[in-house]
Amino acid sequence: MEEAEKKGKPESAETVETEENTIDMTLVRLLSDQIGIPEEDIKSLFEHSKGDLHKLVDIIKDVAPCYVAVKGKFQSRKKDDLRGAFCLVAQGVTGEILALKNWIGSSDLPQSFDIKAAWESVFSYVDKLAVVKGDKNYRRFEDLLYYFFNNTTLNKLFSEKIDITEVQKGLSQAITNVFRFDLIVEIDVEKFNEIRFKLSPLVKKDAEGIQPKEDEEKSQHQAVQDMVLTCIPVLDAIHGKAVADLKENDTVEVSIASSSLVSRFINKLFAVNKLSPAFKVKSVQVLPSGHYLVRLFISDGIEGIFKSSGELKVKVTNKLIQKKPIYPLILILVIIILVLLLFIFRR
Repeated sequence: MEEAEKKGKPESAETVETEENTIDMTLVRLLSDQIGIPEEDIKSLFEHSKGDLHKLVDIIKDVAPCYVAVKGKFQSRKKDDLRGAFCLVAQGVTGEILALKNWIGSSDLPQSFDIKAAWESVFSYVDKLAVVKGDKNYRRFEDLLYYFFNNTTLNKLFSEKIDITEVQKGLSQAITNVFRFDLIVEIDVEKFNEIRFKLSPLVKKDAEGIQPKEDEEKSQHQAVQDMVLTCIPVLDAIHGKAVADLKENDTVEVSIASSSLVSRFINKLFAVNKLSPAFKVKSVQVLPSGHYLVRLFISDGIEGIFKSSGELKVKVTNKLIQKKPIYPLILILVIIILVLLLFIFRR
């Protein structure tokens, strides 16, 4: 009789009796394989949820690994060449990068710096390293990381479908191709869950950044009630002045972004008249995000604007565009008025 009952039960229906309920071990193994949590922990989650499926799902969402952090560093085999470090955080399944901090420079990283430490500590350490964001090497290294760690690569690292040594070799080759020197690369991969993400430095930064973003948009909207030209400051890393140190009436040399028909007209006029755009600073505003919003006086009703980090050094000159003939600016105003009138009549 007992043998008949055993034969009547499919092997896949293995269950474990607990004080609270019955746990289907097949489901436990399936969940363990899918979300990377040991079977014993899955059983504990079943017991804790007391058979409530919605509660079980909520618990699994919090404790199942769903993020991946990639930490890395490189150093040249020669003493005086570049060194670098980075930490990126991404969604495990989609491979979407949520945050990236990187550093590159000629100074040595301390021996105590260890990429095998928790990603939160590596991320915070790299974040505090002094970086000139306008630096060409910094930008090249950042672009390389975004390009190399694409969605599929990050997903494979998360799901352990790719050998970390293979990724390490590929990254080493990519950095060598860009910077042209022999180097040693180390990377480490760490998976973590929603609870750790909620307690991490990223959530704090996001919480601080929600309102600032709205404030930045509001500030820029208020600043550009008249005609506004997007300007790009001319950089001068040696003799320039940090954006954070700019004062009212400082004269900043810029180029004007050719993002509209009006901008292209203005750039052409500057070129024809052999003028270098340089305008007085109207105001410098520190945005809640830490960036600086700089407003430039171009002419009545026309304002230049650019946003930058405070450490970026820009070219400051004593030569004002107003010292040269102002006929081009008058012509600019006429063109702008005509364009606006055409736009209004077309509507």
